[in-house]
Amino acid sequence: MKRLTREKAIELLPAVVDNEASEEETIAFLAYIETDELVRQEYRDAVQIKRILARKYPRKNAPEHLREKILEMVNSGDLGTYKDQSVDEPVRLSGSDQQSARKTGLSGPILRYLSAAAVILIITLITIELLDRTTIQDLRATDLVENYAALHFTNAGGQMIDPHYSTSSVSEAEAYISEHHGIDMTVPELDGAEFAGLVIADFYNGLDTPLLAYHQPDIDETIYIFSFKLDNLEDHKSIKRSAEAVKNCITHTDFYVSEIDGHHVVSWLWNDIWYSAVSNHNGYDLASIVKPLNYSP
Repeated sequence: MKRLTREKAIELLPAVVDNEASEEETIAFLAYIETDELVRQEYRDAVQIKRILARKYPRKNAPEHLREKILEMVNSGDLGTYKDQSVDEPVRLSGSDQQSARKTGLSGPILRYLSAAAVILIITLITIELLDRTTIQDLRATDLVENYAALHFTNAGGQMIDPHYSTSSVSEAEAYISEHHGIDMTVPELDGAEFAGLVIADFYNGLDTPLLAYHQPDIDETIYIFSFKLDNLEDHKSIKRSAEAVKNCITHTDFYVSEIDGHHVVSWLWNDIWYSAVSNHNGYDLASIVKPLNYSP
C-alpha cells in the first residue's frame, strides 16, 4: 500500500481504532503517524476515549423480549406497529412537523420513533461535544506510563523493533546509555531471554526514553522494557506513573502488575529509574524472569 496522505490517514483513523481496518491499512496508518504528530495525537486520544467508555459503560445485551420484538418487526417489515408500553405520553409534534408529516404520509407510530431517534442524535452530538471539550484534556492530564507502554507494544504487533544500538551485552548497553543520553541505569537481565539492543524513541509527546528489547528464541516472543529517569518523567506533567504502582514499588524487589487491554505491564523502581515491561506473558511470569526482582510465582 502506498504511503498515506494526511487526509487518508484521518479517514482511516476510526477504522484502525475499532480494529475494522485491514492489516495492510493498519500497517500503513501506523507508519504514517510516526511522522505526523497531529494525527498521532488524535489517534492516541481516540484510543484513550474508547478505553474509558469501555470501562465506564460496559456493553450489555438488550433484554430478550426487546430483541425478539425488534427482530419480529424487521422480518415483517412493519416498523410502525410496535407500541412501546413504557411511553405514557405521545410525542408532541410542532405545527411545522405535523404539516411535514401530512405531506410525507408518515403515520403516528413511525413519527414517534423518528422523533426519539432525533432526540438520541442530539444527545449523541452533545456528548461528543463535551468529550471534545473536556475528556481529551482530562486524558492528557492523566495519561499513564503503563498505558502507553502497552500501546507501543500493541502498535508494533509485539514484534522486535530494529534497535538503534544492537548488542547482546547489557554492560555495553549501560555504557552507551550513560555516554549518549546521560542516564546511569541498570539494564535488567532476563532468564531465558536474549538482550537484543535498545531503541531511543518518542514515548510520549517529546519524552524520549530507552526501550530495551529482548527476544526469547525458544518461544519466539519479544519483551519490551521502557526505562525512565524519574526527573525526566516529572518534567512532563501530562504523563505520570500509575498511583498504585508507585505505592507498591518501594524496595528493590517490589513490582506491580497493571492489566491494560489484554496485556500485563510490570513496573518497578531501581534507584531513580522507573521500569515498565510488557510482553505477551502473564505479568507475574514476566516478573519471575527479571533476575534482580527475585520473584517466584
